Formats: sequence, C-alpha cells, structure tokens
Amino acid sequence: MQLRLGTYNVWGLPKPFADDLSARTRAIANRLPQLDLDVLLIQEAWTDEIRDGLHIAAEGAGFEVALASRESGGGLMVMSRLPILQNRFEKFRFRGDPERFAQGEFIGAKGFQSVMLAGEDGPFHLINTHLHARYRRSRPTLNSAVRTAQLLQLVGEVHRLEGTVVMGGDFNCTDEDPEYRIFRGLTGSIEVAEGRRDLPTITRSNYYKRRRSGHDKRIDYLFHRAAPGMRPERSGARLLFAEREEIRGIPRSLSDHFGVEACIGWTPDDEALTARPVHDPEAFELARGLLDVGRLEADRREEIHLRYAGHWIGGAVLAANLQRDPVVDRRRFLRGAVGALALASLAPAAGYTTLARLDSDSKRDAFDDARNVLAQLEASPKPMA
Repeated sequence: MQLRLGTYNVWGLPKPFADDLSARTRAIANRLPQLDLDVLLIQEAWTDEIRDGLHIAAEGAGFEVALASRESGGGLMVMSRLPILQNRFEKFRFRGDPERFAQGEFIGAKGFQSVMLAGEDGPFHLINTHLHARYRRSRPTLNSAVRTAQLLQLVGEVHRLEGTVVMGGDFNCTDEDPEYRIFRGLTGSIEVAEGRRDLPTITRSNYYKRRRSGHDKRIDYLFHRAAPGMRPERSGARLLFAEREEIRGIPRSLSDHFGVEACIGWTPDDEALTARPVHDPEAFELARGLLDVGRLEADRREEIHLRYAGHWIGGAVLAANLQRDPVVDRRRFLRGAVGALALASLAPAAGYTTLARLDSDSKRDAFDDARNVLAQLEASPKPMA
C-alpha cells in the first residue's frame, strides 16, 4: 500500500498569541482542494475559528475529518481521504505548570489522537500528537525529561496496537535530542526524512520567524512502523505549506511552522518476518535517566511551593498578632487594614499549598507512569517492526 501524508502545525492560537489568524485560516482552507495528500495531520487548531474553518473546507475538498473533542482535544485534527473507522483522544498525564499561564501548556491539555483508517490492504492505525514546548528555557535536559514522559505514554499506545502504525505531529524536539532517539528505539519506527537537513520546519525563511536567533531546525515528523511481515518504504519527503500569501499588503507565511509531507508504503516481505528488531536497550537507559531528572524537579517544586506557603502563613500570623497591639487595637482603620492583610495572606498560602501537593503529585505520577511503561516493555519485549 502507498500513502501520501503530511503534518502541519497551523498556529491556531487566540490573540494575542498568534498573528493574522483569520487571513491565514482562509489561505490554508483555500489550498485544501488542491492538496495531493491522502491524510493530513493538524496541530494547534485551538480556536473555534480555525477548527471550524478547516473542518468545513476539508469536507468540501473530499476529506473525512476526525476531531479530537472540542473541550479537551489538544488542538488536534485528522483529515483523511480514506474512511475513518475509529477516533479517540488521550490527554498527556504530564501537563505544564498551572502558574505559568502564558505558556498555555497546562490549559492546552495536549495529548495524542489515535485514529483507525481503512486502507486498501486492511485497516491501519494513525497517531497525531503535539508535545510540550520548552518547559524551562535554561534547562534542556529537563525539557527532554518532560517530553520523554509524554512520549512514553504514546509508546505504550503504540505497543498495544497491532499491525502498521503511522505517527506524526509536532514533537518540539530535533533529531539530535535524546527523546527522539528514545521514541525511535522503543517503537522500532522509521522517520520519513531521517537525516535530512534541508527540510527545516522552524526557520528564519518563515515570515513569522524572521527575527529568531536560533538555527533552523525540524521539529515536525512523520514516523512509520510497518506490521510484521511487511517491508516499510518511504520517499518524496518535502516541505508542505511553505509558500506565502499576501496578507495586509505583505507576503506572509501561512503559519509559524512549515509542514512536512512524504510518501510511505508497506509491502509483503518474507525476510521481514525474521528480521524484526526488538527495543533499543540504550533507549531504556536514556529514558530512565531523564525520568529521574523530571521526578527530582517535581520534588523540588513541592519544596519551593511549601516554603512560599510557609512565608505567607507567617505573614498572616504576624498580621493577626499585630491586631492585638494596643496601638493598632485603638485605631479602627489600622485594625481593619491589618485584619484584611491577614486574610489576604491566606489566599496565596492556600494556592502554594495546593501547587505543592496536587500539582507536584500529578507530575510525580506522570513520571512514575512513564517508568511503568518502560518496565512493561522490558518484561514483554514485543518486536517493533
């Protein structure tokens, strides 16, 4: 079977987090009827405007559309010219920090969309995902730890699925990052443009990234794990939606990402039945080390938040004691102000205590769950290709 597919982050965030959303939505929608793809994976279709606009345009262009749930779908969408048989969405257990509201990672509820499509040789599985962006700007190892926890949740899903699995989306890492190697090593998948340096999806040649200082890089991928007895094939990888559209009198890109497309396939091969690699043992060691880093950070966050909560509680106690001071007690205004200060100090104290307990526990659970996936893979090393 041959399949041409693509992946594209459409930058469909609400204002002020994305520019020219309406014009870019129309430009992308207008290109869908001419799109020479069987399947297109979409990320960051967050707003009703871009989600509904692309949905309507895709159906008009002959695609079936699988949306993750409107309330908690992580901005994901699959457009397919093949019949869609099943569709479900699973949130990542690790989310961003609730106090870092502007990052959007906590409220965004990212995850992965698992879809079954009807191929000409029978059904196969497709996974669309969007991983955490930078968790801490100055701590790349911690960023990798967070994405490793999310990827292991996805790896667990891939491990449960039988047959051919196609995976893609915005992985927010390069092929030189350890989480990329972990994912490859634990799924046995191939990447359609492996080693290509001429297909950057984040680049200064994009109008909206023209002022970035970092090197051009690719963080958007398409992976393929062929079923046992099948030989995987890949060809024709190239950029997708890299052209510009005149918007407000200036040629602008259609998103802050470029997409990637390629042709993949799988054909019967007797040799593939005997040459089926198991998991990469080095991937296990890499993953365990990163998960340790993530769990230590969750413990550190808990200590910091409990310390902050203690400071605010101390402030509340001090203010309450001041109310008993004879000078304060004789002046109604001062007594009321100090009482209000005591009450006001309790709010951040409660907030930091909640962060210390609930959020840190949730993050520890996410890293522990990821470690459990590793243990399950080691206990039953199901061949991955």
